[in-house]
Amino acid sequence: MPDQRKPIRVMLVDCRPLVLMGLHDLINARKPQMEVSGQASTYASALDLADQLRPNVVFFSFFPDALNPLEVVAQLTRNARMKVLVLKGLYEAVPVAQAIEAGARGIVLAEDPTESIVRAIVTVHHRDVGRDRAWADGLSGYAANGHIPLRCNQEQMKQARLTLRERELIHAIVGDPSAKYISIAERLGISEHTVHNHLSNIYQKLNLINRIDLLMYALKHGLTNDQPPPESTWVELD
Repeated sequence: MPDQRKPIRVMLVDCRPLVLMGLHDLINARKPQMEVSGQASTYASALDLADQLRPNVVFFSFFPDALNPLEVVAQLTRNARMKVLVLKGLYEAVPVAQAIEAGARGIVLAEDPTESIVRAIVTVHHRDVGRDRAWADGLSGYAANGHIPLRCNQEQMKQARLTLRERELIHAIVGDPSAKYISIAERLGISEHTVHNHLSNIYQKLNLINRIDLLMYALKHGLTNDQPPPESTWVELD
């Protein structure tokens, strides 16, 4: 089990200096909880640096390079203690299922709030390896066969904690995966702040990281397939 007293050592892999700078400042602002141990702008240097530094989490972006990014992810994750977290822009074409199959432990949207990104790093660092493998297997099956795996009792127990409002939000996200939070808020007649609050509750109840994690979970477990969502019961309190 990871030592909770030591900072989470994060290595950054991205070819964009501005992205590296932003992530560097975001993560180091959370010291002593986490810190940037190194950064690389090519996959070859990422492999060399990871071998030297042995970071806990590798924040990994897909970009044009001489090396295949999926092969790089697979090589990085040969060390079970080194966990890869993929950074993806909302409109970037990243092979999510293949990245998970290669060993990535999670996907983070670049458009997510900074606190969600920080929480993703912490969650991936402490996430159980067995749970990761089961989740990855389910996702791979969905991607390959186009069917929804059966839910287990444990998942049904977690899903039973969802409120009608939270289920409606899940339905909205699955219905339009590329929609921005402000668009979802306007469609449901609530504020963007309320959307983020409910999403945080959903992530906590289902033990998820972010919006992509939620989308894959909803597809895998058929959260929106059995019946249409209930009529809107959103109420926003002042």
